[in-house]
Amino acid sequence: MPSNHSQFIWFFVVYFFLFLYLRMHQTNNARCVDLLWRHILSIILLGMALSVSYSRPISEYFLVRDTSLIPNILWFEYTVTRSEARNRQRKLGTKLQ
Repeated sequence: MPSNHSQFIWFFVVYFFLFLYLRMHQTNNARCVDLLWRHILSIILLGMALSVSYSRPISEYFLVRDTSLIPNILWFEYTVTRSEARNRQRKLGTKLQ
């Protein structure tokens, strides 16, 4: 199963390809430069999608690991933010008295 990053980037690239080649109609009098930038942009997007897709095997090859000891980063950020908000509220309340 591809990673979330790979799925998102391929969705974005396919959507952008469809937008470039179907929504932006190529007329008969389109300049060569207009056609060229569409093809160049498509190649850049395709390269970007391929690099994101293969970043996981490359990371495994170079032994890049996430060494965070936090199992659920979203829950950690939520609790830290809530406690910081409570501390600031308490400090604000004591300064007003």
